[in-house]
Amino acid sequence: MLSSMKSLIIRAALVGLPLWLPFVLSGADYRSTYLAAARYESGGDVLPLRQIEQWVSQSPGNEALRIETENGLVELLRGDATFEARRFACQQLAVIGREACVPALAAMLDSSETVGIACLALTGNPSPRASAVLRRRLERASGLDQAQIAHALGVRQDGRAVAALSRLARSGTPAVAEAAVIALGQIGTGPAQETLAGLRRGGAASLHRAVADASLQVADQLLARGNRRAAANLYTELMATGQPDDIRRGALGGLLRLDPDGGEERMLRVLSGRDETLKPVAIAALPELQRQNASEKFALTLPGLAPFDQILLVQALSQRGDAAARTAVRGQLRNPNAEVRLAAIQAEGADGNSDSVPALAHALLEFNAPADQRAIELALSRLPGGNDVDRALAAQLRNRMAGPKTPFLAALVRRAHPESLRLFLAEAASPDPATAKLAFQGLSRVAGPDDLAPVLKALGGLRADGVLEDAQAAVGQVLRRAVTPARASAAVRDALKAAPGFEGQQRFLPLLAGCPDAEGLALVETAAKASDAPTRNLGLRTLADWPEISAWTPLAAAYGEAASETERILALRGLARLLGEQNAKPDAQLIARYRDLFASAKGDSDRKLVLGALAACAHPDALTLAVEQLASPGVRAEATFAVKNIASLIKAQHPQAAEAALQKLREN
Repeated sequence: MLSSMKSLIIRAALVGLPLWLPFVLSGADYRSTYLAAARYESGGDVLPLRQIEQWVSQSPGNEALRIETENGLVELLRGDATFEARRFACQQLAVIGREACVPALAAMLDSSETVGIACLALTGNPSPRASAVLRRRLERASGLDQAQIAHALGVRQDGRAVAALSRLARSGTPAVAEAAVIALGQIGTGPAQETLAGLRRGGAASLHRAVADASLQVADQLLARGNRRAAANLYTELMATGQPDDIRRGALGGLLRLDPDGGEERMLRVLSGRDETLKPVAIAALPELQRQNASEKFALTLPGLAPFDQILLVQALSQRGDAAARTAVRGQLRNPNAEVRLAAIQAEGADGNSDSVPALAHALLEFNAPADQRAIELALSRLPGGNDVDRALAAQLRNRMAGPKTPFLAALVRRAHPESLRLFLAEAASPDPATAKLAFQGLSRVAGPDDLAPVLKALGGLRADGVLEDAQAAVGQVLRRAVTPARASAAVRDALKAAPGFEGQQRFLPLLAGCPDAEGLALVETAAKASDAPTRNLGLRTLADWPEISAWTPLAAAYGEAASETERILALRGLARLLGEQNAKPDAQLIARYRDLFASAKGDSDRKLVLGALAACAHPDALTLAVEQLASPGVRAEATFAVKNIASLIKAQHPQAAEAALQKLREN
């Protein structure tokens, strides 16, 4: 066997074939692949088909492989293969088939079951014999079979089939006649054109659509071949009223390509006329016009157009982008029609500059609907122009007579340019909630580590109602960009000292949880022990949010010494959260803390909260704690869940402990 393989390799090398070819094309695997493919039915094993597809894909540039693969596929057609297998073979022959497969495919044209798949394979076959067998069968076929063969001849652009197709185009079978007409349009020779011309003059009404489609295809072919006069005459005929709308639009597009001025004058005539069907085509061609003053001419037609066409023309002018086009688009910012106005706003945002800012501001003064505000805000944020646009937006904000400010401020927030920092700091002190909120959003995007002091000062100067939490969240993002948590904490503590009283604590104390260090924790702990309830509550809430386990001791003390049920629950939730965050690395200290918390729990509601955290602790001692809680009827459901969950987490490393706990659960 090895010597035989070696001999094959040597022979392949000597004749210049790929080394794998003898095994693929001559071995038993090759034959068995086609035998398996012949038995294929839908839902069956597709591996043989995939192997054949691979040979087909490898055949370009390898004529020996192509011939062998074509022969194998032909055998599928001639044998007792399933229909699915023969359809597959035809699909592959459509790619690689040549003259050798034509006889087998010709035989399949005689059966209504296989005529469709045979046409699929013959349509692209380069052999002239493929056209010949299709023409012969066209004369004998009927009904849908005849229509499929006519279609194949049309795709092949077989001029010798025109006479037969012309007879079929006048037959009484609508499907056959329509297929023949479409085929004549694909062929497009002189005789085919004559038949179609006659059908346009006196064909059946049922063929009107197909004749129009075929005629437009012929006109496009004439244009492509350089027969401009004949193409123009046919396009003009197809432009006539009574033709389908899409045909008329296609014909106009062809005429525009023929016009020496690029279609400019014809387009202007269409736009000034009353034929609404054609206007979108004329507008769509505008961006391609090369003449300098085209935008100015077409802008003059805007007032006379319907709103839909005005929108299209605004978009087309925007694509041109020259000065006249921009002026025309800007003029539509005050169009009374909302949809046209919004199209102009979008175009201004895409192609405008710093001059667009006052123009959009004037539009906002006149049309202050929510849709206008949203569209103008988005347009302002997208304006090209960089710093010039940002400065224009800032100037608009300083203009107290300019009307609504939020769209311009929101645009600056979206643009997030560092130069906007000063403006955001100034607007943060606004008494208007929307303005202040946007200003802090802007600060969260542009302020850096060196801007901590002014940003915290802005928070201290906050005047708007209902914005504190949003402002603190924004400042928190700036704090997270500080070089170290210690630096951020120091800045917050400095701000806290500069703003004494409860209001200052309310603004700055919660920020310390976002940049935790020992000094900050000491301040929070002191607040949590304050004698006045508001300060104590604020300190305890901040302590409950502290992200590090260093808060455990003061939180545990607060839990044991709570002055109210609210404070107790708040402290317990903080403790449970800290335990849950430590579950990723469980150790003896963590288990001891869970045990202490169970021991100090004030009731079932407390134990339920602790069990919720314990359930995710993958440690055998945590499982022991959960089993112990099964004895408490008030938390049995929560304890049961915890036992099951912990057992599933540790069963791989501690199978005996997990099984023992589950057995305990079953016994109870």
